[in-house]
Amino acid sequence: MVAALGGALQQTLKEVFEPFEKQYSVTIRWVPVGSSVENVARAAATRQKPEFDLVIGENQSHYTGSVQGLWAPIDEKIVTNYKDQLPMARVPSNDVVNFGFYVAGVFYAYKEFEKRGWTAPTHWSDLFRKEFCGRVGINNVSVSYGLYTLIMISDADPAKVPDGVAKLAANKSCIPVLEPTPAKLEEKILLGDYLIGVHGSVRAIPLIKKGTPIKFRIPDEGTVIASSSVSAVKDSPNPRMAQEFLNWILRPDVQAQLMQKAFYSPTNRNVKVPPELVELGVPDAAVLQRSLRLDEKVVDSNRRQWIRQVERAME
Repeated sequence: MVAALGGALQQTLKEVFEPFEKQYSVTIRWVPVGSSVENVARAAATRQKPEFDLVIGENQSHYTGSVQGLWAPIDEKIVTNYKDQLPMARVPSNDVVNFGFYVAGVFYAYKEFEKRGWTAPTHWSDLFRKEFCGRVGINNVSVSYGLYTLIMISDADPAKVPDGVAKLAANKSCIPVLEPTPAKLEEKILLGDYLIGVHGSVRAIPLIKKGTPIKFRIPDEGTVIASSSVSAVKDSPNPRMAQEFLNWILRPDVQAQLMQKAFYSPTNRNVKVPPELVELGVPDAAVLQRSLRLDEKVVDSNRRQWIRQVERAME
């Protein structure tokens, strides 16, 4: 049983694991518990009698699970594809498989920009251009994309977060609300309420592919890189099959499918991003190299404080 995230990602994972189910004569139960944070919390709450074999989420939440000792070590005798992971995808605890990179970037409604004679955004500071006042969509800092926005407007330096908070406060009259979920942000993008804002590559690109008139770009200063993650739960009901699952998700053909269908940048070094996907916003090796990889320990120890600071500043 897999604690999943639901939505389009779950559907894609179901498709790429159908051959897995046939090969091993198993049926995977995909249970969308909630957000990544909620999935890890559920694993922690049931650690005495684990109900899940695997938990899917993102790297920051899985770091918390590692600290709590929730995950089984990666068995490299079974997870043979682990040797082909990019160094930046590996974690020191050796209990998390990061199976796809994504980045935060700026989306903008290019047709409206053309109509109004606005220049396309190229920097993080463009979010605060006066002509965009009231039409800027950003997530709350409790959401990863909101956190990444805060870091990047803080000169990509967690130590300068107070400066980023001050920038938000100075522009709060032009940012009506910090959206509580990515889904709520997308709803307002589709309604045309937001003409510019910040979203993740794996969420903005599917909107573009469905015909939403927005473009997605990584600002010139770079961005934050993050990853979707999966871990085998310690003392789970099916430990061997959990390790086989980890190996499967790192296979080159599966990594290629996740790239083409879910727009992840592959973590297997043998899979390259084609130019047409780079153009859409899927980060290639060059983008990953110049992106900021946050220290999960620093974020874990400061995030609640940052959330409170932003909430007070935006009141």
